[in-house]
Amino acid sequence: MQLILKRKTALIAFLAFDAIVVVALVVLFLMRSERQNEVELREIGVTVYAEARTLSDFRLLDQQGEFFTKDDFQDHWNLVFFGFTHCPDICPLTMAELAQFYDGLDFSQDVKPRVFLVTVDPGRDNPESMAAYLANFNEEFIGLSGDPDQIAQLAAELYVGYGEADESEVAATSHDHDPSHNAAVETNDSYQIEHSAHIAVIDPQGDYYAVMRAPHRDRDLVSAFRQIAK
Repeated sequence: MQLILKRKTALIAFLAFDAIVVVALVVLFLMRSERQNEVELREIGVTVYAEARTLSDFRLLDQQGEFFTKDDFQDHWNLVFFGFTHCPDICPLTMAELAQFYDGLDFSQDVKPRVFLVTVDPGRDNPESMAAYLANFNEEFIGLSGDPDQIAQLAAELYVGYGEADESEVAATSHDHDPSHNAAVETNDSYQIEHSAHIAVIDPQGDYYAVMRAPHRDRDLVSAFRQIAK
């Protein structure tokens, strides 16, 4: 009887040790996979923040003239780019890549994101001009315009710099926050607006989750988004 008890105890100890080894191997595999994903994302200019960053409340107008607030980011993955409708190069190029990215997703399997253009030229861009501009790329894209102070607040929290540039400035400069390419571009009214070119990723909780740095390529955007949203 005592021998049987010892054998049972040994068997239980062996099974417990075996279970611990399995759990440890699974944890190591997951950690290795996570590190590999992080490296792959960084290679295409994407950084996922260790902790998502909470945004302050704001109120802007979408291209339908309806109010859009921080709460409206919730329940969706959101890709947010700052630009303007008079931009001759970096903005249409980025929006075209975003349009191809959107078309490249398979919504029977992929999470469906929302794509935003937030104007850095609120003096001229309004819901009507944003709607007309975005129709050139995808009618489901959302344009945000409105109060300059509200735009500046959201831009600051997403590390977007923008403003009128000197005439002597060239078409691309560096940004203090990260290596996202900036665009200093001349508008039809003969003044320039310099602005950051990265894409901010807002998670379904409405927090700043990741940044996608320029240059943007649709295939890289698809790959990165699938890893982020899975």
